[in-house]
Amino acid sequence: MTGLPDRTRVDPAGPGPTAPRPVGHTAPPGLPVRRPAGWRARARRPVTWAALGLALAWPVSALVNWSTGGFWWWGGAVPLLVFCAGPLLVLGAVPLLLLSRTRLSRLERVLVSLAVAQVTLVVLRRSFTGRTWVWTVPDLMVPPLLFALLPVALLAVVALLAACRVRLGRAARRWTVLLTATALVLGLDGSGLNPRAPRVWLEAAGPVPADALHVVSWDTYCWNTTDDPGRFLAYLKRFRADVYLLQEYSGCGPGAPLPIHDGDLLRREFPGHHVVTADGLLTISRLPVAGRAVLGTRPNPLAPSWRHAALRTDLRVGGRLVSLYNVHLYDMLYLDSSPLSREFYRSIAVLDAERRVQLDELAADIGRNPHPLLVSGNFNMLPGTGHARRLGHLADAARAGRSPYPATLTFAGLRLWRMDWTLTSHDMRVHRYDLRSPEGMSTHHLQETVVSPAAAPSPHPAPDRRPDHDHDQSQKAG
Repeated sequence: MTGLPDRTRVDPAGPGPTAPRPVGHTAPPGLPVRRPAGWRARARRPVTWAALGLALAWPVSALVNWSTGGFWWWGGAVPLLVFCAGPLLVLGAVPLLLLSRTRLSRLERVLVSLAVAQVTLVVLRRSFTGRTWVWTVPDLMVPPLLFALLPVALLAVVALLAACRVRLGRAARRWTVLLTATALVLGLDGSGLNPRAPRVWLEAAGPVPADALHVVSWDTYCWNTTDDPGRFLAYLKRFRADVYLLQEYSGCGPGAPLPIHDGDLLRREFPGHHVVTADGLLTISRLPVAGRAVLGTRPNPLAPSWRHAALRTDLRVGGRLVSLYNVHLYDMLYLDSSPLSREFYRSIAVLDAERRVQLDELAADIGRNPHPLLVSGNFNMLPGTGHARRLGHLADAARAGRSPYPATLTFAGLRLWRMDWTLTSHDMRVHRYDLRSPEGMSTHHLQETVVSPAAAPSPHPAPDRRPDHDHDQSQKAG
C-alpha cells in the first residue's frame, strides 16, 4: 500500500532481505537493530553514582563534625574498612590513569595498578615509619594485617581468573604477580602475623616449672570509673595471677588522667600482695618486691598528669631477681581536635618526639639490667614500625601464643591493631601467652603470660635503682 514502509525491503548491496524493522525505525538499512536496554542496565549508572555519593558523604560529614571539636564514628565496621582502603585506592589511581592509554584491558589495568599500589605502600612504610611523625596517620590508617592479606588476596584473584580461563595478557599477568609477590615479601615481617601459631596449636603443652610466674598485663581504660567496680575487680581476681601489671590506673578526665585513691580497697581485695604505684601505673605482686624504679619522668605536654613511661619492679623468684616492667607510652594521636586544624598535627609531632625519649630511657634501662626480665603493657606502637624495631632484641611473647594475629586494640567493632606487647629477655622462657576479652570494660584485650627464668642464676650485680618519685608508694596488704 502506498505510504506504508516496506518491511521486507531488499538491500541492493546484500544477498537478500534484511530483518523486519518496526515502523518509524530510522536505522540505516542493513544494520542490526539495537534493542532498548533493560531496567537493570538503565539502573546501573544511577545506583553506582548514588553509592559513590554515599561513600563520599560519610567521611565529609564526619570531617565537618570533627572540625567542630567533637568526634564520632557512625556506621561501625563498614566505614572503617572503607577508610582503611583509602591509601591503597589513592596510590592505585595514579598508575590506573597512566595505563589508560595503553592496549591493556580494563581488568588488566586494575590488576597492575593494585599491585603497584601495594608495593608503593609497603616501601613508603618501611622508609618513613619511625623516622618522621608525618607517617603516624598512615600507620594507623592501614592495619598491619593488610600488608599480608591484600597481596595474598590479589594473587588468589589472579589464580582464580586463570582457573576460570579469563584471558589476561602475558605482560599484565607477569607484572601483577611479580609486584604483588614483592609487596608480600617486603610487608610480611611487619604484618604482625604470628607464624608459630599453627605449631603451638598442634604441640602439647609442656610442664611448667614450679618457679614460673603467672603475669597479667592490661590497659584498663580509666580503671573502674566507667564500669561496675565490683564486676571490674572480680574480673581481675579471676585470673589469680602472681603479678598484675595494670595501666591507666586513673579516671577519665577532660584532657588528662585523674588520680585514683583506693589503696585501702586494693589491700582488702588482694590480701598479702605488694602494691606499687606510679601515677597511672599499678603493679600488684604476690612475690616480694626487692626494688623499684620509675622510668621517664618528663610530663606529657598535652596531659601533664601523665608523667611516666614505665614502672620497674624487681621481684625475688626462687632466690634470684627478676625484673618486670609495667609500660604505658604516650598515645600516637588525640581525636579531640580536627584534622583541618594545626593543633591536630602539632600534637602528633609532640607525642612522637616524647615517645622517642621514653623509648630511649626504657631501652637504656633494659640494656643495663643483667637479670631476666619481662616488659609488658600498652606501648602504643604497631608491628613493623620504627618504634617497634627499637626493642627488636627482645623476644615477643606472642610467638608462644595460639593467636595468628595477636591484635589487642578494638575500634568500631574491629580488633585490627596491636598496641599492647609482652617482651622478654632471652634468658626468660615463655610457656604460655593468651589474649583475653575485656568483656566490655576496656578497648584493650588483656595479656596473660606464664614465664620462668633460666635455670642458671645471673652472676651480675643488681640493676641500677633510681630514687622513687614522690608519688610512688610500695605497700604490702595486710
